[in-house]
Amino acid sequence: MQHSSLVRFPIVMAVVLTLSIGSLMAAPPDDYQFLSLTEATQLANSENKPMLLYFGRYGCTTCRKMHAEVFNDASLRAKYNSAFVLAYVDTESGKRIKLGNGERTTEMQFATRSRILGTPTFIYFSPEQKPLFKKAGFQSIAQMNLYGDYILENHYKSMPLQEFMAQQ
Repeated sequence: MQHSSLVRFPIVMAVVLTLSIGSLMAAPPDDYQFLSLTEATQLANSENKPMLLYFGRYGCTTCRKMHAEVFNDASLRAKYNSAFVLAYVDTESGKRIKLGNGERTTEMQFATRSRILGTPTFIYFSPEQKPLFKKAGFQSIAQMNLYGDYILENHYKSMPLQEFMAQQ
């Protein structure tokens, strides 16, 4: 009886460890249609839609706060899921991605090259896939809605974001 328990112990520990590692990985907010950067770039190009690129990481308390207090807003979720192509990059991941120019790199290397100094960081792209602006740190529901409106209503074509925000 003791022998079978000893044989099962390493198997049970391996299963527990595997499940634990899976839960430690960084993840985008639930109920959003976030894709890998490779998939999102292709989809945004083919559908001519603006893109939101979200840089996050495991253990990011501000990311968790955004998920709990901002990304759980139903109207924000509906707006972003329907109007934007959403991409998520884990700034600490060794997962390989393919950039629009065909170059292969890791998510971590891409985040470093993109000068992501903290998480969360959001980069908004026009439907033509030109980067429009970058916002780092906690953003409120109202701010996220205004950023979306700025792009979706084409205000970026006629004024800087700061001017648009000041008018609101």
